[in-house]
Parts: sequence; C-alpha cells; structure tokens
Amino acid sequence: MLAKQPRVQNLLTDMENHEHIERIQDFLVSARDASGADTLYLLDTEGLTLASSNYLEEGSFVGNNYAYRPYYLDAVNHGRGEFFAIGTTTGLPGYFLSQRVVNAAGRLLGVAVVKVDLEPLQADWTLAAEHVLVIDANQVVVLSSHPGWKYKMLAELSEEQALWIQQGRQFFDVELQPLGREYDSHYRVSVGDERDADYVMAEYPLTRLGWTIVYMVPVQSLYKVSALVTSLVLVLYVLLLMGGLWLRERSRRTQAALVAEKALREANDTLEFQVQERTAELNARSLELQNAQRELVQAGKLAALGTLSAGIAHELNQPITAIRTYTATAKKLLDTERYASVAPTLDKVFTLIDRMSQIITQMKVFVRESPQQLQPVNWVDRLHFVLDMLSARIDTQAVEVVLRLPNEAWIRADATRIEQILLNLLSNALDATATLGHAKIEIQLWRQDEHWILSLADNGEHFDEAQIDRLFDPFYSTKAAGEGMGLGLFICYGLIQDMGGHIRVERAHMGGAAFEVKLPAIDSLKCEIS
Repeated sequence: MLAKQPRVQNLLTDMENHEHIERIQDFLVSARDASGADTLYLLDTEGLTLASSNYLEEGSFVGNNYAYRPYYLDAVNHGRGEFFAIGTTTGLPGYFLSQRVVNAAGRLLGVAVVKVDLEPLQADWTLAAEHVLVIDANQVVVLSSHPGWKYKMLAELSEEQALWIQQGRQFFDVELQPLGREYDSHYRVSVGDERDADYVMAEYPLTRLGWTIVYMVPVQSLYKVSALVTSLVLVLYVLLLMGGLWLRERSRRTQAALVAEKALREANDTLEFQVQERTAELNARSLELQNAQRELVQAGKLAALGTLSAGIAHELNQPITAIRTYTATAKKLLDTERYASVAPTLDKVFTLIDRMSQIITQMKVFVRESPQQLQPVNWVDRLHFVLDMLSARIDTQAVEVVLRLPNEAWIRADATRIEQILLNLLSNALDATATLGHAKIEIQLWRQDEHWILSLADNGEHFDEAQIDRLFDPFYSTKAAGEGMGLGLFICYGLIQDMGGHIRVERAHMGGAAFEVKLPAIDSLKCEIS
C-alpha cells in the first residue's frame, strides 16, 4: 500500500521539498498506529532513509543508509524482500518487509519498508511454559520462549554463512555462540542457566525464509513417564504372582475331594480368564491414551501454525483486495478532478482498515479465549456493506445478483464476524462462477419462528456428496493448489456456532452450492431499548 501511494511516489521524486517530507512522516505515524506495525520508513535509490514513522523518537531511522541490508537489495532487484535482523540503529530485533517503489514508467524511485515486532509471540510462548524456538536457514535461533536461547547456533556456521551474516549485519554486534551440542538421540543445551538439560527435538519447517519451528521436550520428563509405567507393570506382575501362588496352595489343599477339586478348577479357570481379559483391557486403554496424547500434541502444533500463517492470510485477503480497488478509484477521481467524490471513497478505505484491525484482534481466539461483544445487528445492512465491498469484482465478472431481502433483520451478533462470514460465502460463490458465461447468485433472507435464515446459492459447479461432507473441515479445499487454503468455511462454522447459530450446505436448484445460515432473531423494539 505504501509503495502505491501517490504521496510516497511524489516524495521520492521530489526529495528537496521539506514540507512534503514532514507531511509524509506524519502520514507514516498514522499508518503505523492504524496497522500495529513497529516502524514504517522510505529509502531512496541509494538506500538512504528520507522519512520514517519514528522521526521524532530517539534512534530515528532518518538519515541512515541501509543499502547493505538484504531486504533493500531484494526489493531493488526482485521487487520484494523479507529479512529478520537486529536493528543497527535501535538495537531491537524485527521482521522487515520491503517493496520496490516505481513510477508510471516503471523507473525505480526507492523502497518502502515495514518493520514488525515479533516479541509478543515469544511472550505467549513464555506464559505457556513451553520450550519453543524458531531457527533461520543458517541454524541460528531468532525467536525463543527463553530469552537466553536467542541468537544461539544449533550447528556451526560455514564460512559462506558467516560472511553472509556479516555483510548484512543481521545480528548487529551480537556474538553468535552455540546453544549446546547434538547427540544421536537428544540435544544438550548448555547456556549456563537453570534450563540447561537434555531435550528431544521435533522440527516443523516453515515456507518463509527457510525458517523452522523446533519444539523441545525435556528428556527428564520422559524418564519420569517411563519409570511410572515400569512401576505399574511391576505392581501388576507382583499381584499376578501372588494370585498364582494363592491358587496353587488352595488347589493342593482340596486335592482329596474330587468334587471340591473340580469346583476349584472351574473357579481357577474363570479367574485366570478374568485376569487375562482385564490385562488385555488395561493394555488397550494404555494404547488409546498414547494415541490420544499424540493427537492432542499434533492438534496443538497445527493450531500454532494456523496462528502464524493461515488464519491471518485468509481473513485479510478480501479487505486488502477491496482497499486496492477503492484506492484505484480514488486515484481516477483525482485524475478527473472529481474531488467531491474522493472523500467518501477514502472513508470506505478507512472503514476497511478498521475492519482489518478488528479481524487481527479477533485472531487472538486461536491462542486464548476472548469474550464476544454481541449486540443488535441489522443483517440487511451488513449484507449491503459486503456487497459494496465486492462490487468491483461482481461487475468485472458480470455476475447477476438476485436479492430477496426485507427492510430489516435484527439479530444479536458481532458485526465484524457477520461481515467475515458473508465475505467468505460470497467470495466462494464468486470463485465458483468465475468461468461461467452467465453467472448468477441468489440471496434470500426470511424470518422463521425465533430465527432469521439467510440462503446464498450460485449456479457454479456442483459438489458431490463426499465433498459436501468435508466442506467445513480445516485445510480442505475444492480449489486448485495454490488458490485456497481450506480455512474459510472452517472459520465461518466456528464463528456461527459461537453466536448460537447453525450453517449447512446442499446442492442448489441452479446447479451449484446453496449455503443456509440460521441465527437467533431479536425484535426491533428490543433493539431500540437496548
């Protein structure tokens, strides 16, 4: 967004206008506060910082040259860049994202950079008492639940790796030391604090920057579990041995009487069968507990990966697309000197930015429980808002949208989550009808007893029964590889359940899919009182 801002391009074209630089820096401060980023700044073609959101703070980036940083070189040479490093000006670590800024003719004007603070993520790990770290492609710890483990090496650096780190000044003046030593079956941490111990490591590679998440389990805790199981087996063995001795003595005492001996043999057979049956049952339960433990651990790891990548990427994609459309519209209005229409368009952009901020705030639900803010919401208004957000795409695809709506449909819900649900369902319908000559989407809303029901149907390619049964599963998608992550309907299902509603899907009469969302209704009179 910064790279496409006309005011940013004007600054990098006319770098002598000091008043313009001050206005740009105030704009960067506002954008930083709205987005939650750590710092936003602009570099010229030589890597010199012209404007920064921290220009009034101690350790300002203004006037510093960052041409040696890999994120600057990647943006200039390839258009975009990503890099994790300790700031040479502030001494604080951060995740840097960069974008090349060009004019209409494609000439390089400079580079826009955003620095993101990842420290809150580590704080969550620390509160959870987990042993978690993230290593980069050079096996250096860049994030950790324990501060003493950061910027340590899991393995020795090659000369080429050390030279690359030195040239980019990735870790500033920090001297990289080994975290410990790797053995065949475990890794021994030795940094000189209370967490020095032997660990078993589980690694999960990430797609960005060659990073890897490492989850470490203390070997000592595994020994305790093993000792507990051994003790239990020993107790069972002693009990079985004592039972066998008791049966043998009892049998010897009753050998004189044939009837008693026969009865005792039958009792002995019955008892042995029960012991074997209960032993088999204990073994089966132990196996079930082990399988359940492995499934819980795997579920926790998938949830963490969803937090770092999938959820945010999916939910912010549509608002970002709408912001790009409104920004292009505002530029055309300025070019045609229709100034009176610019302000309403920019108001929509700011509204979407607020929605994105709320979505990011709600992503904390993947880490900890957060209370819902349910209030009276007019479902009809939210639907028109989302349709307006997607209007450019609807017009581009020439989709016929048929609406059968009442004037009002009041429900008790969260407005932002309602918009997320509608945005996901409409986006899926537009994707399903993207290749049709005559695309059609029907939307109906009606009252049924104590609920409002929304029906959204399209004439795209229909689903078979197997696909319908799995549509709400996480990471399941009917789209081609790379076009969907399979999280949209999964997130919708959870949001609707949280608000006391239901969602179901079936084949539409037009040939595509028909989704039906059912939410509790409230009367308009109650809305006015509340």
